[in-house]
Amino acid sequence: MTVWGTFQNHTGRQIDKWRHYFAIYETHFARYRDKPVRVLEIGVDHGGSLQLWKAYFGKRATIIGVDIDPRCKEYEEEQIGILIADQKNPALGSLDPFDIIIDDGSHRIEDQETAFQNLWPICKGIYLIEDCHGIYPKLRPHPSLTKYYSWVVVCEREQRMIKGIPSRELRPDEVNARNLYGV
Repeated sequence: MTVWGTFQNHTGRQIDKWRHYFAIYETHFARYRDKPVRVLEIGVDHGGSLQLWKAYFGKRATIIGVDIDPRCKEYEEEQIGILIADQKNPALGSLDPFDIIIDDGSHRIEDQETAFQNLWPICKGIYLIEDCHGIYPKLRPHPSLTKYYSWVVVCEREQRMIKGIPSRELRPDEVNARNLYGV
C-alpha cells in the first residue's frame, strides 16, 4: 500500500500533512517498506504520523519521535519510542544511525539548519525537511544528492556498495565505511 493509502486507512491519532507531500514520501521511502528501517521524526504533535510510518514501513520498522513537549511521551507504543528534546540539541547526533530522518519540527529555518548539521552524520539514507514554504535552509555540509520540491527538501546519502572479504587490514576510514554502509 502507498503512503497515501496508509493515510486514507488511518484510524488512530491525528495526522496533519500537506496532500502534495505524499507523492514525495512515496518516491523516496518506498524502497524501505517491510525492511528493518529506523526512522526518526522531529516533531510529534499528536503522534499520528508516527503511527502512519509504523503502518507504512511494517513490523520490522523502529520509529522514534523527538519533541520538546513532555506530554508526547504518552504516544509510545510497540515500535514507537519518544525522545523529549529540542531539535537543536547536539546530543541527538550521538544516537544510533537512522535510515530516514524527517524534520517536521519547529519549521524555523535556523532550527532546521542546526538539526541537519547535527543529524546528517547519523543519517544512512534519506533526510527530509518539511514545511520550508519557499525558504530552504542552508545545508552544511551540502549533500551531493539534494532535491528541492515545493515546501520540502530531500537529501539522500550516496549508496556505497561494499561486498567481499578484505585482503588486508582495513584502514580507519574503511572501517567507518563498512560500519555506515554495511556489508
